[in-house]
Amino acid sequence: MQFLMALFALSALISSGDVQAHAGDHLTIVELDAIIKENPDEPSLLVARGALYSRSGQWEKAERDLSFAEVLGNKGDVAFEFGQFHYRRGEYQKALAYIDTYIGAHPSHSAAFLLRARAASAAEQFHIASESYQAYFSLAANPQPGEYLASARLMASAISAGVTSALALLDEAISELGLNPQLQRYATALELRRGDTESALGRWYSLKDQLGETPEWGITLARILILADSYDEARLAVQASKARLIGLRQTPARKLAGENISRLERQLMEVPTKDQTDS
Repeated sequence: MQFLMALFALSALISSGDVQAHAGDHLTIVELDAIIKENPDEPSLLVARGALYSRSGQWEKAERDLSFAEVLGNKGDVAFEFGQFHYRRGEYQKALAYIDTYIGAHPSHSAAFLLRARAASAAEQFHIASESYQAYFSLAANPQPGEYLASARLMASAISAGVTSALALLDEAISELGLNPQLQRYATALELRRGDTESALGRWYSLKDQLGETPEWGITLARILILADSYDEARLAVQASKARLIGLRQTPARKLAGENISRLERQLMEVPTKDQTDS
Protein backbone atom coordinates (compact mmCIF):
# COMPACT_ATOMS: atom_id res chain seq x y z
CA MET A 1 0.00 0.00 0.00
CA GLN A 2 2.82 2.45 0.82
CA PHE A 3 4.45 1.67 -2.53
CA LEU A 4 1.17 2.34 -4.32
CA MET A 5 0.75 5.64 -2.47
CA ALA A 6 4.29 6.66 -3.43
CA LEU A 7 3.58 5.98 -7.07
CA PHE A 8 0.38 8.03 -6.95
CA ALA A 9 2.43 10.88 -5.47
CA LEU A 10 4.93 10.44 -8.29
CA SER A 11 2.17 10.71 -10.87
CA ALA A 12 0.95 13.94 -9.29
CA LEU A 13 4.45 15.41 -9.31
CA ILE A 14 4.98 14.50 -12.95
CA SER A 15 1.67 16.08 -13.95
CA SER A 16 2.68 19.27 -12.15
CA GLY A 17 5.93 19.46 -14.10
CA ASP A 18 8.05 19.23 -10.95
CA VAL A 19 9.80 15.95 -11.82
CA GLN A 20 12.74 16.12 -14.23
CA ALA A 21 14.13 13.38 -16.43
CA HIS A 22 17.12 11.52 -15.04
CA ALA A 23 19.07 8.31 -15.43
CA GLY A 24 16.68 6.45 -13.14
CA ASP A 25 13.64 7.03 -15.33
CA HIS A 26 13.91 3.55 -16.84
CA LEU A 27 13.62 1.95 -13.40
CA THR A 28 10.63 4.16 -12.64
CA ILE A 29 8.93 3.04 -15.86
CA VAL A 30 9.54 -0.60 -14.92
CA GLU A 31 7.96 0.05 -11.52
CA LEU A 32 5.01 1.79 -13.15
CA ASP A 33 4.58 -1.10 -15.59
CA ALA A 34 4.18 -3.44 -12.64
CA ILE A 35 1.69 -1.30 -10.77
CA ILE A 36 -0.34 -0.46 -13.89
CA LYS A 37 -0.82 -4.20 -14.43
CA GLU A 38 -2.58 -4.24 -11.07
CA ASN A 39 -4.44 -0.95 -11.70
CA PRO A 40 -4.97 -0.74 -15.49
CA ASP A 41 -7.80 1.80 -15.28
CA GLU A 42 -6.04 4.42 -13.14
CA PRO A 43 -5.46 7.46 -15.41
CA SER A 44 -2.98 9.21 -13.11
CA LEU A 45 -0.55 6.28 -13.42
CA LEU A 46 -0.88 6.31 -17.20
CA VAL A 47 -0.15 10.04 -17.19
CA ALA A 48 2.91 9.42 -15.04
CA ARG A 49 4.28 6.76 -17.36
CA GLY A 50 3.34 8.77 -20.45
CA ALA A 51 5.24 11.74 -19.03
CA LEU A 52 8.38 9.64 -18.58
CA TYR A 53 8.05 8.23 -22.09
CA SER A 54 7.66 11.79 -23.39
CA ARG A 55 10.77 12.98 -21.55
CA SER A 56 12.83 10.19 -23.12
CA GLY A 57 11.46 10.80 -26.64
CA GLN A 58 9.41 7.60 -26.85
CA TRP A 59 6.64 9.45 -28.61
CA GLU A 60 4.36 6.57 -29.65
CA LYS A 61 4.33 5.06 -26.16
CA ALA A 62 3.81 8.47 -24.58
CA GLU A 63 0.89 9.33 -26.86
CA ARG A 64 -0.69 5.91 -26.28
CA ASP A 65 -0.60 6.30 -22.49
CA LEU A 66 -1.80 9.90 -22.49
CA SER A 67 -4.60 9.18 -24.96
CA PHE A 68 -5.82 6.25 -22.89
CA ALA A 69 -5.68 8.40 -19.76
CA GLU A 70 -7.89 10.95 -21.55
CA VAL A 71 -10.46 8.25 -22.23
CA LEU A 72 -10.42 7.02 -18.63
CA GLY A 73 -10.27 10.35 -16.83
CA ASN A 74 -10.71 14.09 -17.16
CA LYS A 75 -9.24 15.52 -20.37
CA GLY A 76 -8.32 18.72 -18.54
CA ASP A 77 -6.13 16.79 -16.12
CA VAL A 78 -4.17 15.17 -18.97
CA ALA A 79 -3.85 18.38 -21.01
CA PHE A 80 -0.75 19.70 -19.25
CA GLU A 81 1.31 16.64 -20.06
CA PHE A 82 -0.04 16.59 -23.62
CA GLY A 83 1.08 20.22 -23.85
CA GLN A 84 4.56 19.14 -22.71
CA PHE A 85 4.48 16.30 -25.24
CA HIS A 86 3.75 18.57 -28.21
CA TYR A 87 6.15 21.27 -26.98
CA ARG A 88 8.99 18.77 -26.89
CA ARG A 89 8.12 17.69 -30.44
CA GLY A 90 8.19 21.28 -31.68
CA GLU A 91 4.44 21.30 -32.33
CA TYR A 92 3.85 24.62 -30.63
CA GLN A 93 0.32 25.40 -31.79
CA LYS A 94 -0.90 22.00 -30.60
CA ALA A 95 0.97 22.54 -27.35
CA LEU A 96 -0.71 25.91 -26.81
CA ALA A 97 -4.17 24.44 -27.42
CA TYR A 98 -3.63 21.78 -24.75
CA ILE A 99 -2.08 24.25 -22.31
CA ASP A 100 -5.03 26.61 -22.67
CA THR A 101 -7.36 23.70 -21.91
CA TYR A 102 -5.35 22.89 -18.81
CA ILE A 103 -5.26 26.49 -17.62
CA GLY A 104 -9.03 26.65 -18.04
CA ALA A 105 -9.30 23.85 -15.49
CA HIS A 106 -6.34 24.89 -13.31
CA PRO A 107 -5.99 28.70 -13.54
CA SER A 108 -3.56 28.95 -10.60
CA HIS A 109 -0.99 26.45 -11.86
CA SER A 110 2.18 28.47 -12.39
CA ALA A 111 4.05 25.77 -14.34
CA ALA A 112 1.31 25.79 -16.97
CA PHE A 113 1.81 29.50 -17.59
CA LEU A 114 5.56 28.98 -17.82
CA LEU A 115 5.07 26.24 -20.41
CA ARG A 116 2.62 28.51 -22.26
CA ALA A 117 5.20 31.31 -22.28
CA ARG A 118 7.87 29.03 -23.71
CA ALA A 119 5.59 27.53 -26.35
CA ALA A 120 4.24 30.94 -27.39
CA SER A 121 7.75 32.35 -27.60
CA ALA A 122 8.86 29.45 -29.80
CA ALA A 123 5.77 30.01 -31.96
CA GLU A 124 6.67 33.73 -32.20
CA GLN A 125 3.43 34.73 -30.49
CA PHE A 126 5.25 37.25 -28.37
CA HIS A 127 2.25 39.01 -26.83
CA ILE A 128 0.90 35.73 -25.48
CA ALA A 129 4.38 34.77 -24.29
CA SER A 130 4.83 38.06 -22.42
CA GLU A 131 1.41 37.82 -20.77
CA SER A 132 2.13 34.23 -19.76
CA TYR A 133 5.46 35.12 -18.17
CA GLN A 134 3.76 37.85 -16.15
CA ALA A 135 1.12 35.39 -14.95
CA TYR A 136 3.85 32.90 -14.06
CA PHE A 137 5.76 35.47 -11.99
CA SER A 138 2.60 36.43 -10.12
CA LEU A 139 1.75 32.80 -9.29
CA ALA A 140 5.10 31.07 -8.79
CA ALA A 141 6.48 30.79 -5.27
CA ASN A 142 10.13 30.88 -6.40
CA PRO A 143 10.64 32.09 -9.98
CA GLN A 144 14.13 31.34 -11.24
CA PRO A 145 16.53 34.00 -12.55
CA GLY A 146 16.63 32.28 -15.92
CA GLU A 147 12.88 32.77 -16.37
CA TYR A 148 13.15 36.47 -15.61
CA LEU A 149 16.02 36.66 -18.08
CA ALA A 150 14.05 34.88 -20.80
CA SER A 151 11.10 37.22 -20.30
CA ALA A 152 13.34 40.30 -20.34
CA ARG A 153 15.01 39.16 -23.55
CA LEU A 154 11.59 38.66 -25.10
CA MET A 155 10.44 42.13 -24.05
CA ALA A 156 13.61 43.79 -25.31
CA SER A 157 13.39 42.14 -28.72
CA ALA A 158 9.70 42.01 -29.50
CA ILE A 159 7.68 44.62 -27.64
CA SER A 160 7.28 48.35 -28.20
CA ALA A 161 9.38 50.29 -25.65
CA GLY A 162 10.73 46.88 -24.76
CA VAL A 163 14.11 47.90 -23.33
CA THR A 164 12.46 50.09 -20.70
CA SER A 165 9.99 47.32 -19.82
CA ALA A 166 12.76 44.73 -19.71
CA LEU A 167 14.84 46.86 -17.36
CA ALA A 168 11.85 47.35 -15.08
CA LEU A 169 11.32 43.57 -14.97
CA LEU A 170 14.99 42.91 -14.24
CA ASP A 171 14.98 45.44 -11.41
CA GLU A 172 11.86 43.79 -10.01
CA ALA A 173 13.60 40.42 -10.16
CA ILE A 174 16.74 41.76 -8.48
CA SER A 175 14.57 43.26 -5.76
CA GLU A 176 12.92 39.89 -5.20
CA LEU A 177 15.93 37.59 -5.61
CA GLY A 178 18.82 39.82 -4.56
CA LEU A 179 21.65 41.09 -6.74
CA ASN A 180 22.09 38.42 -9.39
CA PRO A 181 25.07 38.71 -11.78
CA GLN A 182 23.20 37.04 -14.64
CA LEU A 183 20.34 39.54 -14.44
CA GLN A 184 22.48 42.61 -13.76
CA ARG A 185 24.84 41.72 -16.59
CA TYR A 186 21.94 41.73 -19.07
CA ALA A 187 20.54 44.93 -17.54
CA THR A 188 23.95 46.55 -18.09
CA ALA A 189 23.85 45.50 -21.75
CA LEU A 190 20.38 47.01 -22.11
CA GLU A 191 21.54 50.30 -20.60
CA LEU A 192 24.30 50.39 -23.20
CA ARG A 193 21.81 49.58 -25.94
CA ARG A 194 19.85 52.71 -25.11
CA GLY A 195 23.05 54.75 -24.79
CA ASP A 196 23.00 55.29 -21.03
CA THR A 197 26.64 54.64 -20.12
CA GLU A 198 26.25 56.24 -16.69
CA SER A 199 23.54 53.77 -15.67
CA ALA A 200 25.50 50.94 -17.26
CA LEU A 201 28.53 51.84 -15.14
CA GLY A 202 26.42 52.02 -12.00
CA ARG A 203 25.01 48.57 -12.64
CA TRP A 204 28.40 47.07 -13.48
CA TYR A 205 30.09 48.59 -10.43
CA SER A 206 27.34 47.02 -8.29
CA LEU A 207 28.78 43.62 -9.23
CA LYS A 208 32.31 44.47 -8.08
CA ASP A 209 32.02 42.59 -4.79
CA GLN A 210 30.88 39.45 -6.62
CA LEU A 211 32.91 39.60 -9.83
CA GLY A 212 35.55 42.26 -9.30
CA GLU A 213 38.42 39.80 -8.81
CA THR A 214 37.90 38.27 -12.24
CA PRO A 215 39.69 39.56 -15.35
CA GLU A 216 36.39 39.46 -17.24
CA TRP A 217 34.81 42.03 -14.92
CA GLY A 218 37.64 44.47 -15.56
CA ILE A 219 37.50 43.88 -19.31
CA THR A 220 33.82 44.74 -19.42
CA LEU A 221 34.41 47.73 -17.18
CA ALA A 222 37.08 49.00 -19.57
CA ARG A 223 34.74 48.65 -22.53
CA ILE A 224 32.03 50.66 -20.79
CA LEU A 225 34.52 53.32 -19.73
CA ILE A 226 35.70 53.68 -23.33
CA LEU A 227 32.10 54.22 -24.42
CA ALA A 228 31.84 56.87 -21.69
CA ASP A 229 35.04 58.56 -23.02
CA SER A 230 36.79 57.82 -19.70
CA TYR A 231 39.97 56.58 -21.33
CA ASP A 232 42.39 56.93 -18.44
CA GLU A 233 40.08 54.97 -16.16
CA ALA A 234 39.72 52.38 -18.90
CA ARG A 235 43.51 52.02 -19.04
CA LEU A 236 43.61 51.39 -15.30
CA ALA A 237 40.88 48.75 -15.63
CA VAL A 238 42.80 47.02 -18.43
CA GLN A 239 46.02 47.04 -16.40
CA ALA A 240 44.23 45.59 -13.37
CA SER A 241 42.66 42.84 -15.50
CA LYS A 242 46.02 42.00 -17.06
CA ALA A 243 47.60 41.75 -13.61
CA ARG A 244 44.83 39.41 -12.40
CA LEU A 245 45.27 37.20 -15.44
CA ILE A 246 49.01 36.73 -14.90
CA GLY A 247 49.73 33.55 -12.97
CA LEU A 248 46.31 32.00 -13.50
CA ARG A 249 46.16 28.56 -15.07
CA GLN A 250 45.62 28.85 -18.80
CA THR A 251 42.14 27.88 -19.99
CA PRO A 252 40.27 28.67 -23.23
CA ALA A 253 38.28 31.37 -21.41
CA ARG A 254 41.43 32.95 -19.98
CA LYS A 255 43.15 32.79 -23.35
CA LEU A 256 40.20 34.69 -24.80
CA ALA A 257 40.42 37.19 -21.94
CA GLY A 258 44.09 37.78 -22.79
CA GLU A 259 43.20 38.41 -26.43
CA ASN A 260 40.50 40.86 -25.39
CA ILE A 261 42.97 42.70 -23.15
CA SER A 262 45.42 42.99 -26.05
CA ARG A 263 42.71 44.42 -28.30
CA LEU A 264 41.72 46.96 -25.65
CA GLU A 265 45.36 47.97 -25.19
CA ARG A 266 45.71 48.58 -28.94
CA GLN A 267 42.45 50.51 -29.00
CA LEU A 268 43.52 52.70 -26.09
CA MET A 269 46.93 53.39 -27.66
CA GLU A 270 45.10 55.34 -30.36
CA VAL A 271 43.47 57.61 -27.77
CA PRO A 272 45.52 60.38 -26.11
CA THR A 273 46.00 60.30 -22.35
CA LYS A 274 44.70 63.11 -20.14
CA ASP A 275 48.21 64.58 -19.85
CA GLN A 276 48.63 64.62 -23.63
CA THR A 277 45.25 66.28 -24.02
CA ASP A 278 46.06 68.95 -21.42
CA SER A 279 49.36 69.76 -23.08
